[in-house]
Amino acid sequence: MRFYGEAVLKLSKQPPRDFAEELKSLVEKLNKEVLLKGAKHPEDGARITSFVIKDDEIFFNMESGRAVPIHVAILRIKNNLAPILGRKYKIGIRSLLLKDVRIELDEEFSVGVEVPIVEKIETKEGQTVITLKPLEESLLQKPILQRLISLIEEKEQRKRWGGKIEHWQKIKESRKKRIIFKDDPNVILERIGWISNIAPGQWFFTPPFTYIFRKFEEMLIDIVLKPLGFVEAIFPKMEPIEIGLKTGHLKGTPNQMVFASLPISYNIEEFEAWQDYVSIYGEADLEFLQKFVEPPKYYLCFAQCPPFYRFLSKTIFTDKHLPLKWFDRSGPSFRWEGAGGLRGIERLVEFHRVEIVWLGTPEQVIEIRNRLLERYEYFMDKALDLEWRWAWVTPWFLVHAGETEEMKEEIDINQPGTIDFEAYLPYKGDREDHRNWLEIGNISIHGAKYTKAFRIRHAAEKTLWTGCSGFGIERWVLAFLAQKGFERDSWPETVRKYIRDIPRGLEASNYPRPQYFDLKKLIERRVGIKEHGE
Repeated sequence: MRFYGEAVLKLSKQPPRDFAEELKSLVEKLNKEVLLKGAKHPEDGARITSFVIKDDEIFFNMESGRAVPIHVAILRIKNNLAPILGRKYKIGIRSLLLKDVRIELDEEFSVGVEVPIVEKIETKEGQTVITLKPLEESLLQKPILQRLISLIEEKEQRKRWGGKIEHWQKIKESRKKRIIFKDDPNVILERIGWISNIAPGQWFFTPPFTYIFRKFEEMLIDIVLKPLGFVEAIFPKMEPIEIGLKTGHLKGTPNQMVFASLPISYNIEEFEAWQDYVSIYGEADLEFLQKFVEPPKYYLCFAQCPPFYRFLSKTIFTDKHLPLKWFDRSGPSFRWEGAGGLRGIERLVEFHRVEIVWLGTPEQVIEIRNRLLERYEYFMDKALDLEWRWAWVTPWFLVHAGETEEMKEEIDINQPGTIDFEAYLPYKGDREDHRNWLEIGNISIHGAKYTKAFRIRHAAEKTLWTGCSGFGIERWVLAFLAQKGFERDSWPETVRKYIRDIPRGLEASNYPRPQYFDLKKLIERRVGIKEHGE
């Protein structure tokens, strides 16, 4: 890797001839000492190849290697020359510009980068050449060139992964269960009026479905979480943009995030024009509305656990404080899953999860994850009697962060990574087709990715890891109904113990639709709702 470019120092006035003579020896010292600092080999450092003074500007032609990138080199030059110019010649440096920047990488990259600083990217004869637009000092102060190269390398590696966010490998599965139901619960639930679609990916849950929904949540907490000592907390559901920057979601999944804006003012008088418009036209002009809200500073809850890391930011723990085991079920998450096809309660924009999070030493985090897996297996296999499978997933974001290795034939589940829980959906077709399985939850070890990003520390400088697990309630209920149907007598004993007196839903002259009223009555008899709600 080589950097080339020309740096221009704009001075407060033209320097005298004495300085021009002195600059020769200064450049020699810069090349031999200052621009090699931090480089093991001279070719990895930086070098001024030529220089010239023109009126009140100094021009440096430069080249550098990876250890001292060209933007770092020119800042070192400025910092060394400024005191000399100031004290001896009473001259200040007004500005710094780096132009004609060329980066040569010893590999052909097939990806592009769309950022304002890039002029063009070309590949030829085993090299990639990146030409940049002029860079002012405000940009040079940031590690912007390192980030650019890292981004190109990351995108190339992601492309070699086949564009996948993660790699999947089955590690465990249940025995095949007897299929007693093959209808689509999404269709039935909507027809009988237990759920009603109000917007793409958003549903209204009436009392019967809400009751079942809450009971599944209760079963998870009673059977899986409480025996392991997890306690409940409440996490915010609207998160500042900065959190998404630190976790990586803002870079990795912006296409799935729902952003939020605040009003421009709390003063209602500021909205008079908007109120007048709505009053006259009786409609909401969304383009006009943008004048009355700030640019998005928040995003709605996407992954649910990031506020946990932010809350712990800069916290220092000792052994007596660890491990920390919490869960949150206080509100919905929002994720645009349009690319996968929004459908029923299977793929949603607004959905509900129990989010389980824990913090500790690597040994503690692994042990907690293993005990959770034991309880999950019991819950899925015995309590719910589901047909399930688990897959070891190597998330791209952990590989790129250096927290784990790419997937190999021999799986080590005690390194950072994710295990996905999937359930078979008989109404979709044959179980051999992977498309007929639904991810209903997962469990992850993040390594130190978040403890580093949020500066969560141990007083004795021990490494701290985090883990999380998401239980998507809608999907668990759907998977259960898809395999067990609506005949309560065919449900496992544990489920019947929790789900006893399902409340009645709405009945009106036109709800549910008249043609489905008999179906509603049939389902309610099968799940045990008494005819008159006694």
